[in-house]
Amino acid sequence: MLESLRNKVRDVLPQGGGGNALHYFSEDIFCIKEVDISELSATMYEPALCVILQGAKQTNLDNRTLRLSAGDSVIISHHVPVYARITQASVEVPYLSLIIKIDLKIIRSLYFEIEQIIEKQERAFSVDAERTDSVLINTIDRFMTTMEDPIEAELIGPSLFRELHLRVLRAPHGGMLRQMVPSNSAANNIARAIKHVRDNYRTGLLVSEMAREVGMSESSFYQKFREITGTTPHQYQKALRLIEAHTLLSLDGYSVSAAAFAVGYESASHFSRDYSKKFGIPPKETKATTT
Repeated sequence: MLESLRNKVRDVLPQGGGGNALHYFSEDIFCIKEVDISELSATMYEPALCVILQGAKQTNLDNRTLRLSAGDSVIISHHVPVYARITQASVEVPYLSLIIKIDLKIIRSLYFEIEQIIEKQERAFSVDAERTDSVLINTIDRFMTTMEDPIEAELIGPSLFRELHLRVLRAPHGGMLRQMVPSNSAANNIARAIKHVRDNYRTGLLVSEMAREVGMSESSFYQKFREITGTTPHQYQKALRLIEAHTLLSLDGYSVSAAAFAVGYESASHFSRDYSKKFGIPPKETKATTT
């Protein structure tokens, strides 16, 4: 069954070797091809299911390291900063993965329908991995097949997409998703706080106000935020700023100082120090390699 998914991804990617590639099946479903191993690099994960189809990858979040290979899948419940790298890939046998963004509205509607029968598990991480069971792979494969036909995609696609979310919600590595569904849960409170930081990352951050907004004490908020994201609120904001700046530097027209000020830094030299520490190279070198 994994081979069927691999073939679906191969069919839409450039054939005969080539370089890295990205293909969107829809706004919420895409696949990635990487032909080279890479160094650890800072990036931001968002709520999604990622299935490794070929090759291998490593993801670091705080003090946890996930080593992933073909057949593994990752469930991400929150927007979190991580370090990741491709550890197995070549032109002949590239790294391939399929990413499906998670619709939290669907997750919530399903949870309240099956809350009484769903298995309660203590294991809960914002980024968690497991071998992908045949039921989940089969559901993804049927959904991807349906999406190839416009009529079936319109008539059957939504119900299969909902079924896919059910499989994710009940998966062993979906514990944090289950925890964040109740509106008064700490995991949901942190998701709300993360949204606030993402919407306002260019401006100052007051942890006491954020804690009060989500109805938590400052100490509990700080502890839970770090538990879920692997960082403190201020470290999270800094990571978000730097990752966004990295993107801006990769676009023509943004100088180092322009990128720094665009993401909320008041000092270009301060930005350069933080950037060099985060990415291992000064921002001007990122600019040089992308122009």
